[in-house]
Amino acid sequence: MANPNSGSSSPITHPSSLSGHQFHERSHTFDVIEERVDSGFNSIRRLGRKKTKSVPTTFQEWNLPSRPYLEYVRQLLAAGWSNLQDLDAYLLNETAQEGLVVSVLDITRAEAGAATKRWPDIHNELDLKKFMEAPKGEDVKVRLYMAEYQGCPASGLIETLGGALKLDPRFFQWSIHSKGHVFTPSQRHRAPYVSLGFGVLDASTPRKTDAERFKVLVYIQPDADGKGWTGVFLFSTHTKINISPRLLTDPPPFRSELPLITPLRPKSIREIYLESFEFTDLAEVIISPFYAVSFLLRLDCFLWNQIITAIREEDHRIHGISDTTIGHAEEIMKTLQVVKRAGSYGWLGRDEPKTKESKTALEEDFQHLFEQTNLLWETRDKMQAIRERNSEARWTSLTNAFTYLFAPITIISGVYGMNVSQISGSDSNPNIWQFFVAVVVFNILMLLSLSISHWIRVQVRHGRTAGLKEIVGFAVGKVNAP
Repeated sequence: MANPNSGSSSPITHPSSLSGHQFHERSHTFDVIEERVDSGFNSIRRLGRKKTKSVPTTFQEWNLPSRPYLEYVRQLLAAGWSNLQDLDAYLLNETAQEGLVVSVLDITRAEAGAATKRWPDIHNELDLKKFMEAPKGEDVKVRLYMAEYQGCPASGLIETLGGALKLDPRFFQWSIHSKGHVFTPSQRHRAPYVSLGFGVLDASTPRKTDAERFKVLVYIQPDADGKGWTGVFLFSTHTKINISPRLLTDPPPFRSELPLITPLRPKSIREIYLESFEFTDLAEVIISPFYAVSFLLRLDCFLWNQIITAIREEDHRIHGISDTTIGHAEEIMKTLQVVKRAGSYGWLGRDEPKTKESKTALEEDFQHLFEQTNLLWETRDKMQAIRERNSEARWTSLTNAFTYLFAPITIISGVYGMNVSQISGSDSNPNIWQFFVAVVVFNILMLLSLSISHWIRVQVRHGRTAGLKEIVGFAVGKVNAP
């Protein structure tokens, strides 16, 4: 089988090296790989939708005498890195990844310039392991592994990627959503990997503002010779969206040559990111990992903007506050901080002109999105406060209505319940006018007390004499106390 890297040997172990059982299960997959590789990159694009058989594998099928990456994690745990305890327990669960799709993209550089070479998708860890054991061609400067799965990566995928590329186990500690402390902020800012929080409008729910939130983890590892790098991208969802990567690029000028028309179809985040390299400066990608990740960040910003716009429109439609999830502003702010660091302080090529230009544009986009998100939430807080005041006003009006209804009844029953001579007919009881005189005198005494206390308070606190209008106004409740 021809090797597209060097033209001499295959990067995939030949089917003859497998056992009979394994060969019969995977022969269809190898046939497709051979057909695509021999026919070149354009044929790969045409055959991209051809299905290969996905065969879940287990560690027993691998016939491994040991699990080196697990042993490495366990040795670190025993040596004092207790923050890897969750990862150690997770790796003990010997499972393979269901629904795994791994895309491999090589970026080569020759005299004619940089070019891309996409390998056929891999659907199980065993084939991925065999692929990674083969050396890269000398012309391959960047190799990207893009693994797509649902939820968390299985222990088999972690063992394969971590063992083959010697990755920092704290990267996988992130991927399994460990709640334990992983590292300090300064360590995180200089680590060669980042976590990007994505949000996508969830069309499976009746509410228009519900969003599915997931992570995309990116690990950048420089090559030993310093002339290239390897990237690992973990996409934790199979969710598909119906957009083209061209949407995030500037259209060609009027009356210029237009690109070929390509029909839209739902694609996963991984597939959209793969297509984006058609519109990327590949020479800059070889120099700067952040430039390679910049399209993924623009897509992240675009999807969050869709969510915030949907919330605003739904609030406007119902003239209130729609039901939404929370934490959007926090995720956007975290990604903005990643952009400001140009990914990680440990990544190379951060000072390249095109990288700086891309970083500046992304900062502007995320800063605007963050401000719009905060403005939306401030507006919603004000709307909530208004709703609460209106609710309190309605209850007050209802209470006053009951008061107005029962006040005359209370007064009449109180008057007719008094033992006065005009009602009881006995001259030994007091007259009714004495009751009204007592009420008037009591009210006058209360007003005088309030007026005098207010006059003294103004005199003591402000050193001035309060006027009659101010004193009387305070006594009857029209002026607040100073």
